[in-house]
Amino acid sequence: MNLTSSVALTFLAAIILASSAHAQREEFTTPRNGANLGVWRITHEPAIRHWANYHNTQCWSHDGRFLCYTRWAPDRGQFYDGSIEVHFYDAHRDESRLVERGVNPRWARHSNRLFYVRYTPRSSTRPEPLVEVRQFDLATGALSTIAEGAIEELGEPTHDDAWLIGARRFRDRKPEYLIVRIGLGPKPVVEELPQVVGRHLLPNPRHPVFYTKDGHEDEPFGTTRWFYDLDGGNQRMAVPTVQQCHMCWLGNGEFLLLGNGLVRGRRWNQPFPSNVEVLAGVPVGDVSPCGLSGRYVCSDKGVADLRSGSGWPTIDPLTQICYPAAVGDMSENYDADPKGSPDGTKIAFVTNYDLKDGPLAFLAGAQRAEATALKVDSTDGFPGSGHLMIQEEVIAYARKTPTSFEGITRTVHATQKAALRDRQAVTSFDARLMTDEQWASVPGATPVMRRTMPEGSPLLRQRQTDLHVVVVRRPDRPVLQKADGGARLVPGEEHFETRGYHLLKDGTRITKELLLPGTTRDLDAGEYRAVAVEWSGLESEPGLPLKLDRPGRLTFLAEAPADFVWTKDRWLVGGAEVAADRAKTAAEAVREVVHGYDGVIRREWHRAGELAAAHDLDAKGNATRRLTYEGGHLTRREYFDAAGVRLSTELFDADGYVTESIRDRPGKDGPDHWWYERGMPVRRVIGSEEYNKDGKRWVLKKAGKP
Repeated sequence: MNLTSSVALTFLAAIILASSAHAQREEFTTPRNGANLGVWRITHEPAIRHWANYHNTQCWSHDGRFLCYTRWAPDRGQFYDGSIEVHFYDAHRDESRLVERGVNPRWARHSNRLFYVRYTPRSSTRPEPLVEVRQFDLATGALSTIAEGAIEELGEPTHDDAWLIGARRFRDRKPEYLIVRIGLGPKPVVEELPQVVGRHLLPNPRHPVFYTKDGHEDEPFGTTRWFYDLDGGNQRMAVPTVQQCHMCWLGNGEFLLLGNGLVRGRRWNQPFPSNVEVLAGVPVGDVSPCGLSGRYVCSDKGVADLRSGSGWPTIDPLTQICYPAAVGDMSENYDADPKGSPDGTKIAFVTNYDLKDGPLAFLAGAQRAEATALKVDSTDGFPGSGHLMIQEEVIAYARKTPTSFEGITRTVHATQKAALRDRQAVTSFDARLMTDEQWASVPGATPVMRRTMPEGSPLLRQRQTDLHVVVVRRPDRPVLQKADGGARLVPGEEHFETRGYHLLKDGTRITKELLLPGTTRDLDAGEYRAVAVEWSGLESEPGLPLKLDRPGRLTFLAEAPADFVWTKDRWLVGGAEVAADRAKTAAEAVREVVHGYDGVIRREWHRAGELAAAHDLDAKGNATRRLTYEGGHLTRREYFDAAGVRLSTELFDADGYVTESIRDRPGKDGPDHWWYERGMPVRRVIGSEEYNKDGKRWVLKKAGKP
């Protein structure tokens, strides 16, 4: 826990805000949509766009108690008209509050301070608009301006909360943006960093470096991301255009994560050319941070566990706004933009679909392009006739059977034709539209929709995005241990969000109020177990029992002590457990890494004391990451799914560089195969296409052509 109990209990005591708080959370389950522990709907205004930052930028406070988001006015909702509002949701009190009008909310790393940009348009008394960077301290309720002067964009605070990276915007000149850093100490100061280029300003959460996005789309080996030191110096390439994708920092800052493929990353202190390593056999699009420990990563539909290299689907947000086919990509207006909470127990996202009551089906098998019906697993919940949506396409149907939609008409409202694949999600387009009452309550469609859709089209009435939270796992369990004549409670492995604990004695809960870190409690003899409780109220499973034969004092620790470990080694020779020194001299031995709660999480094979192979195991014991060693160094890394199907292979040279990276693509025309020379991509073969590095060019050669 990063906050003292006394401060934590009085967080909002002094807050004075313009709007009254109101209960928000609507809890429900989605049995047909992902493996999760429930969904919380935080906002419910179908005519209003709510948004919780871009996928790579955090919306959770450092302790997981608060969520920041913006609320966009229905008729305007533009930065330069000052109509967007900054709000925060308090998961402990289950209430949302308006801070004031503004955009780009960003949390401090180590305290509950919120930063954002406030825009005040010009008026009869102000000839020029006023742009201010504002700070809201939730501990005191104080609002203040910490910088002025056209700073329209904000990155995030640096790892130590010393600086907030931002950019001044000059619409009438090139370059349009001038990067600055804003001091967050007692005396605010703004320093210009004229040598820095690019946007998407993201400091590393643990290390003194930040990256920017700088597009060189016509240069395959030009820069798409730069690394900089915090003073703007030491520019080095982070990612070349040939590796371009969605990116973010891993929660512990060790990797710059690369999306749009299996979870991959480049180490924060290894600029290009260097390894891009596969970290999990889980496909992602908009890869996003999930937790501060670096164990978890999330994407639009699931979570990857980097400890084992496995993952699981959590929920499909089903968020989509259909535009006429000629409009092109407008996804920023409806993207889910998921972000995981500090302990990776919850993911915040937005969607414009009714995940609670909106019907959901899945295509059953391949569908013929000329078919007059769509085969699905079930049509339950859909009306007898109406309109469906698959990807960005609206499809009309005249009737339904239990497992099909009949009499279909494709590309209704001139929408984009979708690819029809097995298990493709099918939703109700009609359920995506505002009701007559909701439509009458707003001045009209958003400016973006008015510019891109015909007047009077039903497309204009599509819902806007609401903020949701999906619970993807329970908090980690604490540990009770005997210590100093009494006992101590060691917090769970991830515990940034833990507010306090409940105790069970002989199976019965004996506490009404939470017991806080740093406190003690006298216990009688008996068997005790502890439960961790987040600020949100989410509880862990009870920890392992501790039996006290006589009364003693229990101390609730805030952090694990230096002598505590979560794992222990178990050595086996011929299937029998032996001492480590004997195993290391045996011809063949197995080392198992045993977690206190999770059991065996890693299994290694040693020959004559040298590591030969290792498997990292998922929660069911499947070997999802498999490693091969020769002469003490890694030569091969493979990822497999739970069914044992291989997903990818990487080959390494003696210096630790990836030489080949192969992603298997079952059912497609061959794998996606890359070759590297000391971190430099030199060749790629995908299907019938082959690319080769030729100086600064990335030359395409198609099969059958010279």
